[in-house]
Amino acid sequence: MAPRLLQPGDPVVFVDRRHRSYYDQLAPGGTTNVRGNLIAHDEALGLQDGSLVRSQRGVLFHVFAATYSQHVLNMKRHAQIVYPKDAALIVLWADLFPGARVIEGGFGSGALSIALLRAIGAEGRLTTYELHEEPAARAHKNVAALLGETPNHEVRIGDIYGGIAEREVDRIVLDVPEPWEVVPHAITSLRAGGIFAAYVPTALQVHRLSLALTYSKWFATVESYEAIVRPWHVTARSVRPEQRMIGHTGFVVVGRKAAQRLLWVPGAPIDSPASGADEVEPGGANG
Repeated sequence: MAPRLLQPGDPVVFVDRRHRSYYDQLAPGGTTNVRGNLIAHDEALGLQDGSLVRSQRGVLFHVFAATYSQHVLNMKRHAQIVYPKDAALIVLWADLFPGARVIEGGFGSGALSIALLRAIGAEGRLTTYELHEEPAARAHKNVAALLGETPNHEVRIGDIYGGIAEREVDRIVLDVPEPWEVVPHAITSLRAGGIFAAYVPTALQVHRLSLALTYSKWFATVESYEAIVRPWHVTARSVRPEQRMIGHTGFVVVGRKAAQRLLWVPGAPIDSPASGADEVEPGGANG
């Protein structure tokens, strides 16, 4: 494989001798000021990823193409992002795969969309529902900065609470305030065995969404997760947790759609009235 060469528009990080990273996007004639050290972007353009560049003061820096987490934590944003640790959780528990057909609710600043597009690959298709054109255009720029053009990504300007036009999709992934409003549409849109996943910040939202999925009797499993990541500081003389860490940011609620409506409410005691004894309702959404 040919070496990765840095190009105009690439998000990059300049790394100093103390392993500190400084984010920027390369532009012909541009500069990055790192603690008084001006680094000319023209010195980095065309170099292999990971090369050394010298500031105008003669200080050396490594320049690397920015990773996903470095880009989304530093890019311009107009809305709160899904943090990288939570995006990773969503990709894992939603079981995204190359070629998947995915519906996304809420474009935000584009952080989650980037993770979804990388997971489904060029063979997959992502359709994102977003209420307004202006924030969608800004989010698209953030996606394009890291991934380039993504012809397999369609942005629909519309309210996902009002319905989902697509059918037989593999996954539905939401970052919206009231994801329980989407559950009836998800039942109609998801294929049998498809997965519904939503990112919510509070335990009350977890509770309401989990009950909506469970009592619909279309989701045989409903699970909730939280990721708390603690980095560690390692030197020749010390191994200890970092003094700062990203604690709670949000929860991921995941449900798996059954092929037929269930005869019972998952998790309810067998002799409970909530367990139900109704007839099986095959295929699609029912009531």
